[in-house]
Amino acid sequence: MEKDRVIKRVGWVTEMKSTPPLTEEYKQVQYRFFENIVKFLQDKGLTTKVILSENEKADDDSEIKVSDLTKEGFAFYPVGIRKWIEKYDKSKEKEKAINDFAFIEKKFAEFKAKKGS
Repeated sequence: MEKDRVIKRVGWVTEMKSTPPLTEEYKQVQYRFFENIVKFLQDKGLTTKVILSENEKADDDSEIKVSDLTKEGFAFYPVGIRKWIEKYDKSKEKEKAINDFAFIEKKFAEFKAKKGS
């Protein structure tokens, strides 16, 4: 696996060309969702470095690389973070979905339980 490969970049979503154009409100939700994802990963010790410091805000250049995640973090990403993103994509209540830490905590608990068995 290439360590410098980017697996999530905010600009992939916020810089998309669309009709009608993306609203500033939509972009702000994307920034906050990325911040929540990073906060969760960092709080669980799943990162190899600080991706965003405590009060740092995400922008279009904010990203997560393979090398930013621990081995466990990389294993959790597809079964946890991607599932959270899928839940957001399907949700009619976007604000609620990006702040649904109960969902991602449950996914993390399931991941830890499977890993332990």
